[in-house]
Amino acid sequence: MAGLIIAGGLLACPTAQAQQASWPRQPIRLVVPFAPGGPADALARFIAARLGPELGQTMIVENRAGAGGTLGAAEVAKSSDSHTLLFSSTGALVIIPAITKNVNYNPDRDLVAIGLAVNTPQVVVVAAKSPYASLSALLAAAKAKPGALNFASAGNGTTTQLGAELLKRSAGVSITHIPYRGAAPAIADVIGGTVDMMVADAPAVSAFITDNRLRALAVTSADRVATLPRTPTTGEEGLPDVISGTWYGIMGPAKMPHDVVERINASLNRVLRMPEVDAFIKGQGADPRGGSAQEFASFIRNESLKWGKLAEQAGVRMD
Repeated sequence: MAGLIIAGGLLACPTAQAQQASWPRQPIRLVVPFAPGGPADALARFIAARLGPELGQTMIVENRAGAGGTLGAAEVAKSSDSHTLLFSSTGALVIIPAITKNVNYNPDRDLVAIGLAVNTPQVVVVAAKSPYASLSALLAAAKAKPGALNFASAGNGTTTQLGAELLKRSAGVSITHIPYRGAAPAIADVIGGTVDMMVADAPAVSAFITDNRLRALAVTSADRVATLPRTPTTGEEGLPDVISGTWYGIMGPAKMPHDVVERINASLNRVLRMPEVDAFIKGQGADPRGGSAQEFASFIRNESLKWGKLAEQAGVRMD
């Protein structure tokens, strides 16, 4: 992406200054483009319950699930209300816009980056009864019989597919993709042994790993995950380039005033430093992030380049 918006372009007129000084004037909507009850919804609600008081207003979470998170993102992109925010992810901001033309918003033009909240690493998992006890054993089998092994994903163009595509390309192996309609049925078939493996988001599989229904072979992060301390990283397994996952951040409409962006960003950073927030996020197998709005915008640009290039190389399209 070229030139992700850092703040709205309001001129410093008395009216604009008055609007900024009085913000927030009403309850703040946090649009969560995922279904209620899932890991992303839980993270959003936990953060919102503390972010609202930091901003001096009630924060209302509204779920707008559908189309990989793009329905909710489009709603916020079309809004001119600085009291409407988006708790969005890799898919709606980076991946889906790169692999389809059927997105009726431009993240670069229509949204403003406010702050990176959470990063969720992925885990390479197999069934507990799988013959593969390590990532190296799995990849050796894939090299011996190209295309014979398969991997499940939550659907075409999801981070679970692209995480596996990154692993395949870095390791130089061929593993057949089997897309599902959502993570739950994909994970179920890995547990049952119908599919050989999956590169899944940590919160979605942590309980199954703890219950010995899945075996974790590696985490796709630079450091080990707190909830899986005995699971090596892909770097430890000789694949340092395999860093993948799903991240979540807060965005606003493109015309949101700069002062409002900075105020929300500062409040978000304070929330992420709260001990109970840190503990909750890490307990989900994720990591609290934070940083400036500018850093988040730069992060999104880099992620767009990385995953857009990989999707093109792997022939991943949703058109």
